[in-house]
Amino acid sequence: MSHAAPARGTPGRSRSTARHPATTRASIGWPLVLAVLYGCWGATMDRDAGPITWGNVLFGILSGLVVGVLAFVLHKGMTRAIPQEVRAAVWGVFAGVSFGYLYSLSGASALRAVGLGLALGLAVLASVFYRYHTKE
Repeated sequence: MSHAAPARGTPGRSRSTARHPATTRASIGWPLVLAVLYGCWGATMDRDAGPITWGNVLFGILSGLVVGVLAFVLHKGMTRAIPQEVRAAVWGVFAGVSFGYLYSLSGASALRAVGLGLALGLAVLASVFYRYHTKE
């Protein structure tokens, strides 16, 4: 009777109540990669083709740290109890503001930085909402 076979996993514990580790390698990995890339891009924009200074390096480390921590907190802190639209909007705002700020360091006009940040934020909002809507 194969239909009566117990489920794999811990005996006496259903799959729905099985605990998953709070922090996995994947949940730490992509914010770390994002932090490194954002920090390097920030340091390069702050340098503005001049010599590498401790100020540039410190700016890159701090900006990468802030973005990495925010990405990790947003990823782990937003539960399914929050509506999909709100979660997607938060990710869109995070992406748009992060990109717009670094783009503004390049010397571009504020209007262009806001416009590109808004465009990227809307694209992220749409893609994250689509992902949430199809996976949940």
